[in-house]
Amino acid sequence: MEFDKRDEKMTQDIKTLKMLIESAENEGTEIINGVTYPASHTWREIAQLALDLADQQEWFERYEDKEN
Repeated sequence: MEFDKRDEKMTQDIKTLKMLIESAENEGTEIINGVTYPASHTWREIAQLALDLADQQEWFERYEDKEN
C-alpha cells in the first residue's frame, strides 16, 4: 500500500518535472495566482523537484533492499 502510494506520487512528480523542463527550455513564463514569474523561477522549481525525486528514489532503493 505504501509502495503504491509513493510510486503514484513519484510518477506524477516525474510528469511535472518533464513539463517544467519543457517550459523552462522554451523560456516560458509561469503564472501562479495571477503573478508572472520568469523562466529562472521555473528552473528553481525543477531543481527542488529533482532533489525531492532523489529522496523518493532513495526510499524505493531502501524498500527493495528490505525485500531482498
